Amino acid sequence: MGCRGLAILGVLAVVLLTLGAILGRSDIDVGPLEDPVEDILDEQEENEPVQVQPVVTEPENAAAVVLRVSGQQGIAYSGTYSIAQGGMLPVEGVLGPVPAEYGVETGGAFGTISAAFRKTQPIPGMLKVELLSAGEVVAEGESSDEWGSVEVRWNPQA
Repeated sequence: MGCRGLAILGVLAVVLLTLGAILGRSDIDVGPLEDPVEDILDEQEENEPVQVQPVVTEPENAAAVVLRVSGQQGIAYSGTYSIAQGGMLPVEGVLGPVPAEYGVETGGAFGTISAAFRKTQPIPGMLKVELLSAGEVVAEGESSDEWGSVEVRWNPQA
């Protein structure tokens, strides 16, 4: 490397050191964030009863709908299912010895409920998705493919 290369390296080193000095100096004081939950718990007296917000129940005409994901233990999955507000709720997990169950908010008046799940790893074994209304299976699907995916739909008014 000649003199020209050394000069370029020298200029580059000066520029980087200057940039580091400028960026390293900050007038912004970043303190640790306080955890509001800790503050609330600290203020709560030990013998004071805990106030709990009541659970909002669905209207009487709302059907109890449950999404059940089951299959071979150890299968990693991810998916989405519809909710009362019209969106899709994402979930993921690993199948255990008991099926994973998710409550589907219906809000009393709803259209088609749908769910789409897939294996996130190429593992042999079954992935099963069921929709239950009032404890009865109303829609189901399953896949044993290594990268299997399952979609189910149910319209309670059909």
